[in-house]
Amino acid sequence: MARLIPLNAVPPVAEPAPAGGMELSDDLAEVSRLGTVEEMVAWAREVVQDPTFPTVRAWTRSGRKAVAFFPVYTPQEIAHAMGMLPVLVQGAGESIDITRADAPLGSFLCSVSKSTLELALTGRLDPFSAFVFPYICDVSRNLEGIFSRVLPGRPTHMLHLPQNFTSKATVPYLTHEYGRLARQLEAAGGTPLTPEALRHSFSVFNENRALVRELVERKRREPWVLSATEAYLLVRVGNFLPRERHIELLQKALSALDGRSRSRKDSVRVAIVGPFCEQPTLDLLDLLEEVGCYVVEDELQMLLRWYREVPSTGDPLTELARAYVENPVDLGVRATPTTKGAAVLERVRRSGAQGVIFLTAKFCEPALEDVVLYRRALDEAKVPYLHLEFEERSSAYEQSRLQLETFVESILFE
Repeated sequence: MARLIPLNAVPPVAEPAPAGGMELSDDLAEVSRLGTVEEMVAWAREVVQDPTFPTVRAWTRSGRKAVAFFPVYTPQEIAHAMGMLPVLVQGAGESIDITRADAPLGSFLCSVSKSTLELALTGRLDPFSAFVFPYICDVSRNLEGIFSRVLPGRPTHMLHLPQNFTSKATVPYLTHEYGRLARQLEAAGGTPLTPEALRHSFSVFNENRALVRELVERKRREPWVLSATEAYLLVRVGNFLPRERHIELLQKALSALDGRSRSRKDSVRVAIVGPFCEQPTLDLLDLLEEVGCYVVEDELQMLLRWYREVPSTGDPLTELARAYVENPVDLGVRATPTTKGAAVLERVRRSGAQGVIFLTAKFCEPALEDVVLYRRALDEAKVPYLHLEFEERSSAYEQSRLQLETFVESILFE
């Protein structure tokens, strides 16, 4: 009879991180030397596409700690207040091949889960001291358990977010969850959390979110000045930087945009719905504008736009919990008081979009389930839409190009 091997007896399978990648200074002073929007975008692209996490390697070189957060929402202010670098890990994109993660996860799961695990199994996540997974779906829940086995000795934490936003117990419950997270991060090497430090982090993150909103609004008003890919990279690179450095980058980018002149095209204004967790390739974002779309509304990088600000008046953990509960964002990973249909129509109205493009990751059940509700509302309002599925390593877009071109022409010549 075969003998079953206990899971905790399986040896860790992480390998040494591959050599190579960008080399940055400990204080990431490279940001200060960037001048034009083109330089900032090129640098951001290099950071985002480097699977060795160069900013994290630079940050931890002097003994400081970094925490990896799985998307979509996590209270990164807590890690920041504890002297740690919070980093949003959204898979590896197109940068690595999946050679080991298919075995423990299987084939019919989202790419972002497999490439994130591949990063761990190949040593690329070694600079991180802890890992936080919000319970957004069954995949994220299972990843937390797998990480705790393949990376022993480094804490993993499952953040249980509430779904009932009308109960009086919701805010106290989430406050308790945040306290539990803080204790886990302290065990991972963070300094003890204090109310003063957390309030300071609120002010930093509030400023960061305000600048992201300003960039998003600028893209919405004048989509010809900044491409969808450029805006995306300028925002996403903030997930790899100390927030103070991202603030510096965004301030410079917004200032540089004032002197930028680009011709306005006869393009249609579209809203992108669906990619709140796994991210589309940069080639796919480029394709949207190549076929004649101006992206004026999207769900890309929602962590930096989850709510407007966190006040510093009361107990800081309670205020952070209240900000999450009382500022609902309609995404597939969160049930909200508003109906999904009403929410998507409000986005269309607010942005002046002429159509909606559903970009959903393959095998992402939360996004695919929402599409049904969205389509019903858009059909009733007679708003045109197109549904495209993608994966992190998608490379052939001939069919998508044809569908997009047909979609744009149907709006232009209706």
